[in-house]
Amino acid sequence: MASLKQLLVLLISLSAFVYTFYVVGSLMFFLSRPRNVPKIYTWVFNLLDNKSRLETSYGPMLFDTLYVIGFILQHSCMKSEFVKGIIEKIGLAAAERSIYCLTSSLSLHHLMRNWLPAQSIVLWQVDVASSNVLWWTFSLIHTFAWLIIYGGSLIMDLPEILGVKQAYYDMKDYAQPIAYKSFRLRNLYSHVRHPSFVGLSVILWATNLMTIDRFLLALLLTAYMWLAWSTDRTDVAYQYNQYQRKKQELKN
Repeated sequence: MASLKQLLVLLISLSAFVYTFYVVGSLMFFLSRPRNVPKIYTWVFNLLDNKSRLETSYGPMLFDTLYVIGFILQHSCMKSEFVKGIIEKIGLAAAERSIYCLTSSLSLHHLMRNWLPAQSIVLWQVDVASSNVLWWTFSLIHTFAWLIIYGGSLIMDLPEILGVKQAYYDMKDYAQPIAYKSFRLRNLYSHVRHPSFVGLSVILWATNLMTIDRFLLALLLTAYMWLAWSTDRTDVAYQYNQYQRKKQELKN
């Protein structure tokens, strides 16, 4: 019979699992949907002789920066040993990963719901509405990038990433899943828990409409990933080997 604590861990893990999938689905739409603005909004030519366009972007850029910084701080603080120690002291060590995913999803959801577009300044725009070739080009690029991210999640053990496996192991009174991982995988997890820096970077930058707010989002998140993720050649070789193994398993 599962204890009350184990049932609480299971509830948190299932909530994090469902909510994370919902937020990631919303993120796909937020980042990858084709967008257009009136062509009168150009980068330099009209900006220099229309100061009001620059002024109207100040407010959105300020608030959007705060939203991104809030997400980055949450993401970093929840990984700290201090926070992990608090979670362990209250007896929810098995739910630590689920709590991390749940709070990250809440922070990301808040960012998307409150994001303020600043479409008066456009760095570049590709009109995909008037060309099926361009529309499919951008759509396939983003689809491929998302497939890389989802594929990397499966390779890195998606149930463990979202905390579901920890809850199951806790109910079975097993050691935590990380204890059964190989040294190379634990080494990879110490560097990064999210798959594909390249895939997410492509999604952020390969957009048909680069407004100043989208540029701000792409710049801050890319810089954060660059500083926070420290994978090396050993990690890349490990992920490639795991990909080959998964592909062979599917063939058999």
